[in-house]
Amino acid sequence: MSAAQALTLSEAGYVLNRAPALLNKAVDTGVIRARQRRVGSAVQRLLGPAEMRFLLVAERLDKDLTPKGRRRLYDAIRQLDVDAHRVSLGEIVLDLGKVDRDLEGRLERLEALRGWVEPAADGTDPVVKGTRIPVYMVAALARKQSVSEIGEDFPSLTHEQIEGAIEYAKAYPKRGRPYPTTSLKRALADLADLGAFDESPDETTASPREIP
Repeated sequence: MSAAQALTLSEAGYVLNRAPALLNKAVDTGVIRARQRRVGSAVQRLLGPAEMRFLLVAERLDKDLTPKGRRRLYDAIRQLDVDAHRVSLGEIVLDLGKVDRDLEGRLERLEALRGWVEPAADGTDPVVKGTRIPVYMVAALARKQSVSEIGEDFPSLTHEQIEGAIEYAKAYPKRGRPYPTTSLKRALADLADLGAFDESPDETTASPREIP
């Protein structure tokens, strides 16, 4: 992660496996600082390399850090060069090599997710690359259907594409009206099954059989 690179709270939440709301709260309470970027009329919060490194380290040392120690650690990491992998807290020296490698791997996964997606030809929601299937529609289906079931409904998608779409939606949540959580194919099948059930004889109203 370069010194100039910064992630939105949704991207950072995906990389750190934390809810964006928790990261937002950490900024509000002064645990970490966030850069700001204006997007239209809104202001977007961004987390830089120091914040990402600190949150990973603090998570692993949670039980060993006092509030004061946490603040000292954050200040030390903020002053650290992005290419340096050791941070000193008085006589204590922490090796950030493993944390940095872990963070780099997670960032590479985020970058790979972007490769699964491309803009739609009509400028609407992004689609799974090489298809016309909206990414957010696949992610919405995953709330009620398994990857295998989604694959049955959309046989042109591989399991890897489906999983990529689900992960992408976590890092880049859809804004506006959500997609249905059941595919049209499955919904029609459910209706057909319901119709067949309704057409079955009602034993409570059927005429009694004559007894010879």
